[in-house]
Amino acid sequence: MASRNELLERIVTHDGIVHYPRGGGSYVFQDRYADYIAKNISKNRLRISVGAQPNSTPHFGTLVVFNLAYSLGQQISECSNIQPEILFEVIDTAPAKKITHNNIEYQISLRENSPTQNYLADYIELMGLLKDFSGIAYSFRGQNKFNAHPKISTILKHIVKYKNHLSPILDPQHELLRMRVACKDCGLTDKKGINNRYHEKSMESYCPNHGWFETSYDKESEKFEYNTPLRNLVRGILYAYDNQNQDIEYEWLRVTGSDYAGYYQEQLLYKSASRIGISAHKLPTIVYAPLVVDWSGAKLSKSLYVQENAYKDLPPYLVNYNEFKNQLGIKGVKKMFNEVSSWVEEPHKLFRNYSVYYFMELFEND
Repeated sequence: MASRNELLERIVTHDGIVHYPRGGGSYVFQDRYADYIAKNISKNRLRISVGAQPNSTPHFGTLVVFNLAYSLGQQISECSNIQPEILFEVIDTAPAKKITHNNIEYQISLRENSPTQNYLADYIELMGLLKDFSGIAYSFRGQNKFNAHPKISTILKHIVKYKNHLSPILDPQHELLRMRVACKDCGLTDKKGINNRYHEKSMESYCPNHGWFETSYDKESEKFEYNTPLRNLVRGILYAYDNQNQDIEYEWLRVTGSDYAGYYQEQLLYKSASRIGISAHKLPTIVYAPLVVDWSGAKLSKSLYVQENAYKDLPPYLVNYNEFKNQLGIKGVKKMFNEVSSWVEEPHKLFRNYSVYYFMELFEND
């Protein structure tokens, strides 16, 4: 079997020089990026939101996003009087198990699946280390607590009112509003919302085991689940409400991967919000983390790693936080934090992607 270095030489050759051509964001933000972000925050407290599905130990792309959130928070705190904190939105409504009944796909979510708690412990450990490096505090919440916000019921009713406008944008293939509620008896939920019945004050859902049941937007908002584009819209609207509400002491900023930048947000967030009367300028600022890409330029995919056992040719630390920690230790975690922090300090490093080979060289001596 070829060694790692032999594989590297076979796949990619380079001169070892890293280029940072100006363009896009790096053309505009050539320095003092944290200063720019801080100047656009109107409150003294800032919540930096990150999200992930706890269906595995943190993936390398997740490490990049979390490190960027903490390093950005640290540098904002150093250049302003703003007090940042990190909030991890745990996407525990993602599927843990799928079942097909009468050609309709149902799912049981991660929060019904006990192994999720084991993976969640890895995220909490990582966040604890990043807190030590940056001095930025953190907290986390599941989707039931997110949905318990008193404004959620109003947002849900507004979305349902305009579902015929939103469905073709958010789900162009099926034109469905992918909102769902799990059966209280067995945990099954109609993944695509095919059988949903929408009413002014409630939604009816169908369980193949226990029949129809009704859920109130006002009294049971914590029970609702969404697919990724709809959750993105609900979250954006909720954060916008908090940002505009002077009775809420903190303001929101999001950090997410660059695979959700560009056309995705333009169409699914900004266009959708504007169609239902919400101005784009009220939506929270989103900072995009560089993607980690494989030899072909495709993003390093968590779902492929989790579901299809991909990337067997790569060092295990590039796809698995536990392997990263075990192989590189706390020293490696700190080195990763310092690397990502340099991207915020020198923004020409931030507005671009990085290959797995960049990180292999970064850590090769560790």
